[in-house]
Amino acid sequence: MGTLILNALLASIPILVVGILMVGFMWSSNKAMPLGYLSAVVVGIIFWKMPFRWVAASTLKGMMGTITILLIVFGAILILKILQSGGAVGAIGASLTGVTRDRRVQVLLIGWLLVTFFEGAAGFGTPAAVAAPLLVGLGFPPLVSAIIALIADSVPVSFGAVGIPIWGGFASLESVAQLPGAMTFQQFLQNIGFYTALNHAIVGSFIPLLAVAMMTKLTKGSFKDGLKIWPLAIFAGLAFTIPSTLVAYFVGPELPSLLGSLIAIPIVVLVVSKGWLSPKTEWDLPPRENWSDEWIGEIEPGDGGVNAKMSAFKAWLPYILIGLLLLAGRLEVFGLTPILKAYSIEWNNILGTSLSEGITPLYNPGIFPFIFVALLMPMIYGMDGKQVKNAWGEAISTVTPAAIALVFTLGMVQIMIQSGAATGGDSMLIALAEAASALTGNLWILFASFVGVLGSFISGSNTVSDIMFGNFQYATASQVGISRTMILSLQALGGAAGNMICIHNVVAACATVGIVGKEGLVIRRNLPIALLYSLLAGVVAWIIVSVFQPGLF
Repeated sequence: MGTLILNALLASIPILVVGILMVGFMWSSNKAMPLGYLSAVVVGIIFWKMPFRWVAASTLKGMMGTITILLIVFGAILILKILQSGGAVGAIGASLTGVTRDRRVQVLLIGWLLVTFFEGAAGFGTPAAVAAPLLVGLGFPPLVSAIIALIADSVPVSFGAVGIPIWGGFASLESVAQLPGAMTFQQFLQNIGFYTALNHAIVGSFIPLLAVAMMTKLTKGSFKDGLKIWPLAIFAGLAFTIPSTLVAYFVGPELPSLLGSLIAIPIVVLVVSKGWLSPKTEWDLPPRENWSDEWIGEIEPGDGGVNAKMSAFKAWLPYILIGLLLLAGRLEVFGLTPILKAYSIEWNNILGTSLSEGITPLYNPGIFPFIFVALLMPMIYGMDGKQVKNAWGEAISTVTPAAIALVFTLGMVQIMIQSGAATGGDSMLIALAEAASALTGNLWILFASFVGVLGSFISGSNTVSDIMFGNFQYATASQVGISRTMILSLQALGGAAGNMICIHNVVAACATVGIVGKEGLVIRRNLPIALLYSLLAGVVAWIIVSVFQPGLF
């Protein structure tokens, strides 16, 4: 047992380095991750006796994996920047808020539905940074706006930016997962996505109601006014989670959040416009003079934020095109999938090792349809060359820090994964998994999602959380003998729950509404919700594998 614990402690050094630097010293991920990578190199060479050739090959494999993810991140951010430059974001907000003056309903439309949409389309912290300023523009207190947007930006996060946390976050498992029978790795990822979506649907459908209740509690001191809207709030939750679960089951992990939101938005807007399920009396915020000083900062609420100068159809058109093209490229009935997969770039036996990695550029959503649609958008919005140039420049500037962080994160994780193959023994992640399984046994299913929360809190990304801990979760599930699919789905769900409190997103949301310095207040409010979400998800997962799916791989 002593050797087991010692190996686990040594293996955890890279993760501890990153955690201490980012949480303890508030370093950004693009500064902390390089040191995490270097610590993995040191541990790998000194304690795991990895040959330098294997360290270099693992790093190069991680870099190639980074390119795949960054293409999507860049494409998603580029679409959003062109959307903002073209004036479409305000029009999208206006298309939602023009149907009601009830503040509780506006929270459902902007703080929930718009957040789920931008998470599915762009991810990487953009939803809260877009939705929170829109709420402030409508007259909501900045602190409350940030809290609401971050609470809502949880359920859709596991499938954010066309599913990167699932298929990108768990991509490295392809070389280590021992799948049963004729199951392909793509089917394995689709199963993970389905159970992630199912658990989100069971637990997360109540998040809109919770966001509204939190808003009324913060502003008027009572949950009661928020709970009165429960029929519409739960309907809004189910309008997203049911379609997203069906999409995860029938299509795959790329589209649940994007298509789920595109389906939910018109349905909920129609219900609200007809007055169905809505309370009879409108609810409003307290008068401005009664607001607490901690609610506000540098930006005065109610100074705009939405506009109706552009038609709703024109504003939404790029994302409608993206949804349709993604669907056509992923469903085999259209015959487009083999064409997109026909060209690939492969590097086999990297530096003479057994490691290989490849990129399929046309099948990558970042190129098709994101960049493809981005090239059409200036014509749709009548933008001039300067606006387009600025949008591309802002997208590059936004992605650069993420690129640095991801390169070193994937390099660090690949070294930890390949440390076993390089020496013919157990890897660092196996050492961690053996210790975790010895300490928790079958109860690991109740704790797995908290690892995802921790990963997001540290790194600021569900994708990075899944990259950091996906192989550890798989190995732990294998050691304990419980469902790998369910444990990995809990990892993805925990990473989404952790999005409510992750440092990166909290800082971004607070900065966009002018309350820099009040990040601690936001985290303090959202932490209990994130932890409760994770605990309930673990209980639901335990019930599923114990009662309904005892043989789930």
